[in-house]
Amino acid sequence: MSDFLDAWPGWAKWVWLVLLLSLAQAAFMLWRERRRRAAGRRDAQRQASLRASGLASTARVVAARDTRRRIGDTLYFIVELDLEVAATDATPPLTRTLSLPLSPLHLADFSAGKTIHVRVDPATHDIAVDQATG
Repeated sequence: MSDFLDAWPGWAKWVWLVLLLSLAQAAFMLWRERRRRAAGRRDAQRQASLRASGLASTARVVAARDTRRRIGDTLYFIVELDLEVAATDATPPLTRTLSLPLSPLHLADFSAGKTIHVRVDPATHDIAVDQATG
């Protein structure tokens, strides 16, 4: 067996090591991407159920910040909103920060000082925007 290993050039062992490390890195990147996409699906399902069953309320946009992230270059801007959510019968007034994708056509609807429609979960106080964003 040692004759077999001695017959290889000295650099061949390093090539195998680099290939093995590259394979490990690719596996880790695939695993991380699967986790990220699963979390995105869970969040989308939670938002959809909140829009269907949450309490209707309004929120005032205190601040709107561009996160410099985009979906499809100019198709959607990811904007971070600071919101003051009005009280409902089952929830107190809330202050929340929310990131959401906005079409350039709807950017003015979510600027500072505007009032938007939201849905509130009375148990967890989570919020979901309940008007067109795209």
